[in-house]
Formats: sequence, C-alpha cells, structure tokens
Amino acid sequence: MRERYCRVCGGWHQLDTWPHNCLPAQNLARSDLPAPHFVSDSIDIRSMHDGRRYTSKAKLRAEYRSAGVEEIGNEKPQPIERPKADRKAIRNELRRVYAEYNA
Repeated sequence: MRERYCRVCGGWHQLDTWPHNCLPAQNLARSDLPAPHFVSDSIDIRSMHDGRRYTSKAKLRAEYRSAGVEEIGNEKPQPIERPKADRKAIRNELRRVYAEYNA
C-alpha cells in the first residue's frame, strides 16, 4: 500500500483509508479560487483625444466611439507586407549610374 505524510496530524496514512479527522477543514462560504476575478469600470484618466478627465471606462469608450477614434491596447499588430525588391531593376540602375559616373 502507498502511504503519504499527513500535514494535519504529522503521521503517515494509507491513501485508500485516509481518516476523516485528518482532512483539512473547509470553509464552505469560500471559493477554491485564490481570489474572485472581476474587472472594475472605475478609472482616473485624461483622454488623449479631447483632454477631459474620465472616471468610467464605459464613458471614455463611448466618447471614443462617437468621435470615430480607435482605442488600441494589447492586441497584436497586423503584419506589414513589404514589397519585394526588384533586384534586376536595382542592378540596371546601379550599372547606369556607374557608367554615367565613369564617363
């Protein structure tokens, strides 16, 4: 049989017959999660659009929407497609300039 050390009583118990008096006490009013997750609406910020102070994220975003301003944050930027260089045209231009310089 497998045994494990009990932190409650300091003894060793078999895993399949763990005594109920050594189970840690549980508070049923408390969640197993370390903290509840909520997002607050309150903020104290000066808008970069109109310079006014806002204390609510919803009011700030509503003002941005009404003005047509896009709010950006942690989203990933879209990749920029760079045009391929025309190496043949670059080579021809360099040859032309070199020939013009040496002439």
